[in-house]
Amino acid sequence: MFLECKMSNAKEYVKTLTISDLFNDENKCNYIIPIYQRNYAWGDDEISSLLQDIKNACEKNKEQDKNYYIGSLVVYRRDNGDFEVIDGQQRLTTLTLIMHHLGKLSFRNVSFEHRDESEQALSNLNSEKLPSNFSQALKTIKKIIDEWGNNKDKIVKFLLDKVEIIRTEVPEGTDLNHYFEIMNTRGEQLEKHEILKARLMKVLPTPIEQSLFAKIWDSCSDMSRYVVMGFDSELREVILGGDWRKARGFFKTILNENSGKPENPREPKNSIVELINAEVKIEKKEQSQDKYDGEFTSVIDFPNFLMHVLRIYLEMFDKCKYSTQNDPCNVSLDEKLLLKSFEGKFEEKPKKVRIFIYTLLVCRYLFDLYVIKSNMIRTDYENWSLWKIVKRKSSYYYKNVFGDDGLDKNDDEALNDADPTKKALMLLSMFHVSNPSRIYKNWLYAVLRWLFKNKDNITPDNYVDFLEDLCDKFYFGNNCQGKDITEIILDKVEFELNSGHKENWDDGVSVPNFIFNRLDYQLWKFFHEQERKQEQEQEQEQRVEILSENDKWLTIKNKEAIWKKFRFTFRSSVEHHYPQHPSVGDELESGLNDFGNLYLLSQSKNSSLGNSSPEEKKKHYTNNEYDSLKQAVMMSYDKWTEVEIKEHGEEMLEILNQSLSKANS
Repeated sequence: MFLECKMSNAKEYVKTLTISDLFNDENKCNYIIPIYQRNYAWGDDEISSLLQDIKNACEKNKEQDKNYYIGSLVVYRRDNGDFEVIDGQQRLTTLTLIMHHLGKLSFRNVSFEHRDESEQALSNLNSEKLPSNFSQALKTIKKIIDEWGNNKDKIVKFLLDKVEIIRTEVPEGTDLNHYFEIMNTRGEQLEKHEILKARLMKVLPTPIEQSLFAKIWDSCSDMSRYVVMGFDSELREVILGGDWRKARGFFKTILNENSGKPENPREPKNSIVELINAEVKIEKKEQSQDKYDGEFTSVIDFPNFLMHVLRIYLEMFDKCKYSTQNDPCNVSLDEKLLLKSFEGKFEEKPKKVRIFIYTLLVCRYLFDLYVIKSNMIRTDYENWSLWKIVKRKSSYYYKNVFGDDGLDKNDDEALNDADPTKKALMLLSMFHVSNPSRIYKNWLYAVLRWLFKNKDNITPDNYVDFLEDLCDKFYFGNNCQGKDITEIILDKVEFELNSGHKENWDDGVSVPNFIFNRLDYQLWKFFHEQERKQEQEQEQEQRVEILSENDKWLTIKNKEAIWKKFRFTFRSSVEHHYPQHPSVGDELESGLNDFGNLYLLSQSKNSSLGNSSPEEKKKHYTNNEYDSLKQAVMMSYDKWTEVEIKEHGEEMLEILNQSLSKANS
């Protein structure tokens, strides 16, 4: 039996194993779950389904003479005879937990490679401090098996002797990358970014480097939490530094450690190598002193994020930059092309892989700090945030990215609308809602590129200045003059500021959402500039108005409330204030599709307002929560005819065509 896993001559690539055979210590078969596989993730539904299927099969098989098949296990035999699990690791790990619960696991032959927390958990499943994925799985297993009652012994015997799994060994010489591709097209376990992870890891020459690469990659890939929280606290200090702000030259450190040449005598006591190889203690996680647990909804997913990072890497580090093959402009943001985009750029080039993982980590850290995210503790009308983590001894806080670290509470309530953090938040959310599709998020590429280039000198003022300049580039260069936005970002084309082929936007529903959102930001900004000037001048008669002096909107009582409540939301419908087919009254003779008669609102409200008259539409907005500031201005008019449409349109276009950027003013 021992030779079954160690033999080299006989090639029995497909073998049927009972559960007893699978975990029989006489077979000496070790199953390694490689680092490119996702962590154990089965929950109540999957575990319940597996155990219920076994129970049902047992009850139907009254004579206990038929075997029951529960799936397959695809493996690759390594040179030492161990099996690398390619497919089926979730089921295999669950069966390991079931056997442990039943007291039938005399020999643990399943292990996680370079995944310390999971490996430590499997080696001590009786611990009271197991990771939540394992502890919850064991609770579910116990609950279900306890419900078997008097039939438990019969079902357990059936499980051990009659339940079978088919183990398929891929032949020697199999191109695993190609196999992963096939798995991916079948919609099975590995996703494209997991395939890419395996490919890049293979390039690195040492297990230590591969392990560190995997830890960084896994932490970066979870886009629902801050990347720094993906590392154990000690390793986090080594990689990111005590203030979590700078990624160190960790690969250089590894190489120096391996050569016996310490890079810095002041390095922490525990080296990277020691921390990676150390047995991980399963301890209680660091505690947040906020109700917020650090999880958020990202504006982008990880595959798309990788493509942004690849663009930055190619421009900043690749010696063949701007060649036909390695031009960042040639990297699509379509995640379906993820694997193709990376082809030929890292094969047999460990140095390039090291630089890329460094670029990935730094970009992800900057993303966490300076790119908006959505979290659920915000108010109903504002769920955008720009928060950083502030470390305090054994706890941490979440605060505005440009806020005072010395405060002991979140300073979000103290954030006024004139604060640069709020301006940055408004600009970023303006870009995001204008381009909700990930494939068109060139603004995010521009932001990450600027952050990476200026990572040591980011201030609230220069960040806002950059974002406003970017808004001008999108408007004047891309929207007005039709220049390619990627080439604009890379300064490969020129465009004329404050002038262009587009002098008006009288295009009806064809007007891009970005145009309306840019205008709303300008109105929001001008209002607060007016407010600030009023405070400075302290004389009511010297008030600086946003629009014309005759505009009654400027004097209504709820103006301030409307402006302060405004937030950018996902609005995708261009609405005609005077309807195209009014339910009451005549159709307009002219001006229907003029910019002055248009505003942006949500699709649901567009449907509800329908063909109502401007007067009827006003009745829907009694709480000052308008979808658009342009809409609010339009609603302030007592009447709405061709005259008002033309007047309002001219005023709005005058504002819209003003540059935001200080550098271009």
